Amino acid sequence: MKRSATLFLMTILPLCAATFASAAEPVQRLQRATGLWKVTPATSPFSWEICVDQQYDRLIEDDLWTDFEQECQIASQNRQGDSYHFQSSCPGAMLAGSFKGDLAKGYTLIADTTMELNGKTEVQRTELTGVFLGACPAGLAPGAKKMRGGMVMKSLYIDRQQPR
Repeated sequence: MKRSATLFLMTILPLCAATFASAAEPVQRLQRATGLWKVTPATSPFSWEICVDQQYDRLIEDDLWTDFEQECQIASQNRQGDSYHFQSSCPGAMLAGSFKGDLAKGYTLIADTTMELNGKTEVQRTELTGVFLGACPAGLAPGAKKMRGGMVMKSLYIDRQQPR
């Protein structure tokens, strides 16, 4: 009996660990479908298009907080249907966000960044909507952003390692 209990635990524990890992992953690594996405901030006229390669995409890192995975620690997160909510601690700021939508069609991402500025607590709200446009056009590399005026920014994926 002792041996079968040990075998059972050896079988079930890795499955539990995988479940917890995948439960912790969605907010940090929201990954859009491969193709061309148009991202529009609610408070700015400067939208952009990004050619997404799903295996390298990091929506929060690519469109909200550069180096999010290296700099920020997720304090809490939860998923309900097509919505994710998270709170994280980043250098000099707290970042709380909510995502709603379909990573193959369209989404809305709202984030509040709370920081101390000149002795006062300031909150900066960012709201982005993303819409899937189809296949990436020829000449736009995966990870590259094409800004509204036509300027193309180099690929965000150059130094990104393949996901675990």
